[in-house]
Amino acid sequence: MAIQYLLVTYPKQRAVLADDNGVGFTNHTFMLPADEYLITLDGSGYEPPSQDIVLSGTSLVKPMVISFTPTAPAIRAVRAPAASATAPATRPRAAGKKKNA
Repeated sequence: MAIQYLLVTYPKQRAVLADDNGVGFTNHTFMLPADEYLITLDGSGYEPPSQDIVLSGTSLVKPMVISFTPTAPAIRAVRAPAASATAPATRPRAAGKKKNA
């Protein structure tokens, strides 16, 4: 069984899963037996969701390199409060109490 080398790139460190088994971390070269694998990252927020690879013909100095990228966060529209067309109503000041003599 030949040992192969895989480098999975992603802007941040994430656990790399091969067939749902943890095998290493992004941005580090790791060793796996030659085989076909479904590669995913731990967590969410990346694309593609998975990559099906056949790992063979690699070496330590020339690993197979696959990349994942972050998905763009959904931009939510923020509504500003509606401006009032009229000025707020003012209350008249209460008259001061008179002292009883």
